Amino acid sequence: MTEVIVNKSINVSADSAWETLSSFRGIENYSPVERSVTEGTGAGAKRTCFMPDGAAIHEVLNFANDGEKEMQYKITEGPFPVTGYVSDIKITPTGSSSCEIQWSCEFQSSEEVKEQMKDLFGGFYNVIIDSLEGHLNN
Repeated sequence: MTEVIVNKSINVSADSAWETLSSFRGIENYSPVERSVTEGTGAGAKRTCFMPDGAAIHEVLNFANDGEKEMQYKITEGPFPVTGYVSDIKITPTGSSSCEIQWSCEFQSSEEVKEQMKDLFGGFYNVIIDSLEGHLNN
């Protein structure tokens, strides 16, 4: 298993960040995703993210724990040369209007693409967290 972990502090309340991320909806408002479609709510919800090049990423929400502000989802199908992709998100309050977001994943891939996938997912998480801050502060 290969692991990627991104920790970022943003000037957004933990509750606001959690409400947005845990809904599993509207990711196109704060990420490179062009549009998304979500079916269902809570554990078992399915989201399909469509990238600008038309590629589709199919995800399932494994769980969302409101009390701990932790959630986990998996990619069931997508354009990436990986298997077993599981991502965890944890939001920790650091003040009344600030929080730290830890976004991580584990996956399996060939040695040839491992570093490329680590860079891709890490870059994606950084962009999403930064964009989330801008989106919620508008």
